[in-house]
Amino acid sequence: MLYMMKTEALAWHVWHQLHSPHHSGLDLAHYKVAIEAKPLAQYQNTSGLTFNHETGTLFTVLNDMSMIVELSRDGTPLREIKVHGTDDLEGIAHVEQDYYVVADERENKLWLLQIKPGAREISIDDASLLRFGMHERGNKNFEGVSWDSVHHRLIVVKERDPKYVIAVSGLYDPEHKKQNTIEVERLKQFDGALKWALRDLSSVTYHEQSGHLFLLSDESKLLKQFNESGQTMGSLALWKGFHGLHQSVPQAEGVSIDGEGNVYIVSEPNLFYVFKPQTNML
Repeated sequence: MLYMMKTEALAWHVWHQLHSPHHSGLDLAHYKVAIEAKPLAQYQNTSGLTFNHETGTLFTVLNDMSMIVELSRDGTPLREIKVHGTDDLEGIAHVEQDYYVVADERENKLWLLQIKPGAREISIDDASLLRFGMHERGNKNFEGVSWDSVHHRLIVVKERDPKYVIAVSGLYDPEHKKQNTIEVERLKQFDGALKWALRDLSSVTYHEQSGHLFLLSDESKLLKQFNESGQTMGSLALWKGFHGLHQSVPQAEGVSIDGEGNVYIVSEPNLFYVFKPQTNML
């Protein structure tokens, strides 16, 4: 019964709000929702989310429509990009310039692809493939991806059974745009927190200014902030009554952060949220 009520997630959230040390990351305790549950047109199953700092826009993937949608920062659709050759897109990360990584959860694959300005269709056949032999086909594999430009690596989260965080180096060469020797490292410093504090992992985003990692859990309805050592530095609760929310976020599947520290979240089936520091609220 306590598990069904997510009591343990609430306890972890309250404890971290009271005990999180002062740090240079985001002060999530003082964030409030600025845009709540804005419908994203007719779309269904919005899954991953990434912010392109070069264009100032967001990109999300639709895992039942094999589509990438470019969004403004207020959640207005700007462009639809049909993706041929895959049908279970779960995560997306902007790398730099026109290059992105997308995750196919069912096939357990990561694709490095190019989305040129104005493109409306792309094919997986034109992308570079990275496939791991860790797991077979299924629906509990790679759920979220984020690019760490400081260390030139991709951060990948596996949803559950088991859940973990890995770093993939060598996927992208910023000079030649080609695949090099791939190195995969499990970031074990997060294992302890994941075991007790988050029921699953639905998305991840790396915050370059602080070097902190933000892990999103749909089942726990929490966004948690970690430093490089795996220490929890705060959390954002996605439940009704917290951070100004009138209703709980139903199924948070994607998260990203812009250069101003605003937090963007998409929830299935097609809802868009923005959380901002109270000092930025009008």
